[in-house]
Order: sequence, then structure tokens, then C-alpha cells
Amino acid sequence: MEFHASALAQLQGLPSSAFDALVERVSKLVGAPWETQTLDRDEPSFRQCTFGGLGLLSFHVDDDREQIRIFDVTWVG
Repeated sequence: MEFHASALAQLQGLPSSAFDALVERVSKLVGAPWETQTLDRDEPSFRQCTFGGLGLLSFHVDDDREQIRIFDVTWVG
């Protein structure tokens, strides 16, 4: 699991309840990254999922490197 610099910057000011929900979702994501929604049918490795009811997490799955790279975190709460 890796956070891109832009995603890390988006964590600043995130409420603690949202951060806790993010951590919980990311821990589940590690075990099942493909059980999420694709961002583009032509690029299935780019995916997204919700967290905490008001958050959206966008990421890239690299099967060869066994890595998930989070590049966008949105919280609307």
C-alpha cells in the first residue's frame, strides 16, 4: 500500500472519524482490491471505493508488484 503525494496532502484536515474509516477501508482493500468499482472499463487497474459513508478513495492496482497506490482521497463531510 502506498499513498501518492497528492493523496497524502488530501489527508490534512481530515476529521478523525473520517481518518479512522479510511484506515479501516484501506486495511480491507489490501485483501480484496478487485472487489471495488473500476474508474474506466478500458483500464481495470484504476479503481475506486467509498469509505465512511462520505469518502471516495481512488487507486491503482499493480498485480505484478503486488502494490496498491492511492492517488486521490475525497471527503465531503
